[in-house]
Amino acid sequence: MMPRRAGLALLSLTMLGAGAAPAAAEPLVYVSNERSNTVTVIDAASDKVVATIAVGNRPRGIGVSPDGKTVYVALGHDNAIAVVDAASRTVKGRFSAGSDPEAFAVSPDGARLYVSNEDANTASVIDTRTGKVLAVIPVGTEPEGVSVSPDGRLVYVTAETTHTISVIDTSALKTVGTILVGSRPRESAFTPDGQRAFVTAEIGGQVSVIDVAKKVVVSTLKLDRPGPKPKGVVVHPVGKWAYVANGGSNDVAVIDVEALKVAAFIPVGVRPWGIGITRDGKKLYVANGVSETVSVIDTESQKVVATVTAGKGPWGIAVGR
Repeated sequence: MMPRRAGLALLSLTMLGAGAAPAAAEPLVYVSNERSNTVTVIDAASDKVVATIAVGNRPRGIGVSPDGKTVYVALGHDNAIAVVDAASRTVKGRFSAGSDPEAFAVSPDGARLYVSNEDANTASVIDTRTGKVLAVIPVGTEPEGVSVSPDGRLVYVTAETTHTISVIDTSALKTVGTILVGSRPRESAFTPDGQRAFVTAEIGGQVSVIDVAKKVVVSTLKLDRPGPKPKGVVVHPVGKWAYVANGGSNDVAVIDVEALKVAAFIPVGVRPWGIGITRDGKKLYVANGVSETVSVIDTESQKVVATVTAGKGPWGIAVGR
């Protein structure tokens, strides 16, 4: 464990586009753009871009604090997490985040970030109040996706090379289990009741379903598409559906959580990667890395209702309040 002093030094900030955010009735959607080093801000009421924020080098993982006031962005080439004030749309600081942070999850109470360090095979735990690294926990090889259980007690970290999920106990701050899943797992998402988790496997072209209490895979769903390369995954707030972004087949799989079967595929842009859903579950947002767009899906009709131009290489999606 290597606690380190977090760099929360104020930065010279650059904001492109619109000014400070007015109070919004609808949520804002934040999109990290890996190759333009920016975050695109979309107003979910109009599905229009309202701002573009320069954040640092190679932004990928992105998340919002539970109160919606802070946006965090993993900067892989800066070894840092950018801390963005959502109201002013400016970067107000950075957290040191270990080597090559790629993805992370915000704890349900907003007190911690759990960060995967891809080339160090570790997960860093950051105190969001102080910016200090509380722990560095060994996980599988080439970690990427990070998710937190709804009760905040467990963290799942995917490992692309060992094809595993490392299960971290957030009280003990140590790994308490390892679950073998499909080839090259990318991301995971818990159901709202915390009983199951869905894990995408990019090379395996499948989704593993985990019984969280037993720490075992109880079902494997093959995505019947040519080279689907599933990556992003999110579960509907009522727990009925899981949605998977298939980067190779340019669509989103809709999985019936109860029946454990794929119910539909929704065509989107080229190389869909990150995916997010509004708190009311009415809209899905999908980052299309090659198209450089975001597809907006109406979850009731299961159709794309808008396509929004993003920056270069849109990667991650986070939906605010």
